[in-house]
This record gives sequence, structure tokens and C-alpha cells, in this order.
Amino acid sequence: MPRKESDDAKVRLGSRFHRLFGATLVSAIGTGMHAAVLPLLALQISSSPMALSLVVVAAEIPWVLVSLHAGVVVDRLDRRRVMVWADLGRFAVLVALAVLILTAQVNLVWLVLAAFLLGIGQVFFDVAAQSAIPDFVSRDPRNLATANGRIAAAESNGEDFVGPPLGAALFGVWNFLPFAGNALSFAASGLVILSIRTDGTPKATSDAPRKSVRSEIVEGIRWLFGNRILRALATVSCLGNVVATAQFAMLALLAKEVLELPDFGFGLLLMATAVGATVGGLAAAAARKRFGSGTVLLTGKTGVGAAVLVLGLVDNAWVAAAMMMVTGALMTAEKVVVSTLRQQIVPPELLGKVLSSSRLVVMTGGPVGALLGGVLASVFTVQVSYAAGGVFLILVALVFSPVLNNRALVSAPDEAAE
Repeated sequence: MPRKESDDAKVRLGSRFHRLFGATLVSAIGTGMHAAVLPLLALQISSSPMALSLVVVAAEIPWVLVSLHAGVVVDRLDRRRVMVWADLGRFAVLVALAVLILTAQVNLVWLVLAAFLLGIGQVFFDVAAQSAIPDFVSRDPRNLATANGRIAAAESNGEDFVGPPLGAALFGVWNFLPFAGNALSFAASGLVILSIRTDGTPKATSDAPRKSVRSEIVEGIRWLFGNRILRALATVSCLGNVVATAQFAMLALLAKEVLELPDFGFGLLLMATAVGATVGGLAAAAARKRFGSGTVLLTGKTGVGAAVLVLGLVDNAWVAAAMMMVTGALMTAEKVVVSTLRQQIVPPELLGKVLSSSRLVVMTGGPVGALLGGVLASVFTVQVSYAAGGVFLILVALVFSPVLNNRALVSAPDEAAE
């Protein structure tokens, strides 16, 4: 009987979702490829650390600059077409970059511009893909959780597990190859999305005059901060991102100075995180159903805190790899639960705006975490930054437990509907 229930759940996801899943996986592989090879190409052009920093910043800054506007676009237009245009735009950027590499005309300015444009494409694609899940899947919590878990696993596998090593391997053969392959991945993703039927896809329509972009952005922000559950989820995710960014920013230093690993050992730690993230994404729906959303969130945050704390206390590479796997699994499970709750609470016509507002809040924790991690590692030791981050996350879980427990979250969708 349980098997039949699982099979029915798979049927309810439908072919449109599975095409979205496939396109997301292919697109994520492409994102992982250029995330790995853009810094390598930057180092070929210039050995300056500042050159590497500029490329990384250019790829990340679009989340701060355009995420709110992306939310408005995603809610105004067909989300499927937004994803297609995002993929085609990134395809064009990579074709141009590949031509510049072939003709030996590529320089740091072109590379930074390419990283920035690719980052913009990722913002629009990610916001549209996340907002489109309820369009292709019923808003039943079990189906949403299963769909979000599979999308999270696809993103993790593509961006962290398959894309980076594939891109780096192709780059070692010929620096042109990963960019050409990356362009083809985005073209393939766009074609798969274009093949998704739109018949029956809910899209809000209204005869009322269209609001200004600024008014719609404000509407999304008000919705986010006006709902106590959404506000708490965004705040907790932001605080978690502070620790997560500090953790990954200092990971190379931890691997070399404390764990005494060679260069490839650092890559293995990242792979351990990706493996954990895949498990967490696929198991999140079952965990939410069995234990409740609040338990998954609070246990996940506490567990990540404990794992990061252990990283600050041990110098064994195997233990460190296990802790990275734990953090990957628990952070991804949390992400799935947060996405599912947001999709249940927010009306479909507002989902893009609220999602982009939430993403902006969460992303502000990244620079803060990177700065704090560097300061603590410089003043004390790299392990102090991990120990402090672990204790901080455990305290965050304790402080927010009254708002994010099972009882509080069960009634959240009904309260929003009222």
C-alpha cells in the first residue's frame, strides 16, 4: 500500500514538472561549469587576486541589483518564457565569450561583463523556475515538497557535483571547450522548457490597470514582512546564510592549514557537501511529512550549527567530510521546507515578487558572513570562525523555535488565506 501511494504521488507531479526538472538540471550543470571555469580563465588573463575577486563579485552582485525587478517580471509574464529568454541570453553571452577566446581577444573587462550578464540570467531563471513549480504541480503540500526536493537535488547535482569538475576537466584540455559546452547546455535547457505545454497553467489575469514596477516591488516586500511566518523564515535564512558563507569562504583555508589536505582534497570536501545536499533534497518531503515542517527546520538549523561547531574543533579530514555532508543535507532539507511553505502561503500572482524579496534579504547575509569569517580567522584562527558560527546557529534555532515550531507552521497557510 505505501508503494502505491508513492507511485500516485509521482503521477501527480506530471510530465510538465518532469520537463522543468530536466531543464533545471541541465541549466544547473551549465551554471556549475562557468562558475568553475570563469575564475580559471581570469587567472590565465591576470595573476592578480583582484582580478579573481572582480569576476566573483560580478557574478554575485546581480542578486542585489535586479532580484526585485526579476520578481515583478516573473509575475507579469509567462514564467516559462522568462526561463527560455534567460537561457537564450546566457547562450548568447557564452557564444560571444567563446568567440573571443578563439580569436585571443578576451580580456578582464570582457570576462567581468560576461560574469555579470550570466549572473543576471541566473537570477531571472532561478526566480522564474521556483515560482513556476506551483503552476505545474498541485498546491498539495506533499506534492510541493516532493517537487521542491527534486529541484533542489537537481540544482545541487548540477551546480556543485557535475558542473564544476566537468568544466575544469574540459578547461584543462582546451579553455574554449567548457564555454562552448556551457552554451549548448543553456540552449538545450531553453528548448526543453519551450516544449512544456502551457494549457491549464494558472496565470493571474485582471482588468485592473497595471501597477508601476515600484508599486509591485513594494507590494512584494510588504507581503514578505507583513506575514509573521514569511518574515521569520527570511530572517532565519539570512542568519543561516551568514554562517554558511563564512563556512565556505574559509573552507580552503581550513582544508590546507588544519586538515592538511592537498588541492584535490578541497574539491572532495565540496563534493561531500553536494552528496549530502542530494540526499537532503530527495528526503525532505518524507521528513516533512513524518516529523513536520517546524521540526525539520529547527532540527536542521541546530544540526548544521552542531556540524559547523565540530569543524571548528577537530582536525580529522574524514570527520570534516562527514560534517560537510551533514551540512549539505540539512541545509537543502531546510531550503525545500521553506520553499514549500512559501508556495503554500503566497498567492500565485505574487509569488515571484515575494520570492525575490526574500532572496534579497537572504543574500545580504553572504557579504556579512564572508567578512566576519575573515576577521575571526585573521584575529584568532580559522577554526574559531567555525566554532563561533556553530554556536550562533544553535542560538538562532532556540530563539526562533516559538515561531517556527510545528504548531505555528500548520496554521500558516490558513492564516494567509484569511
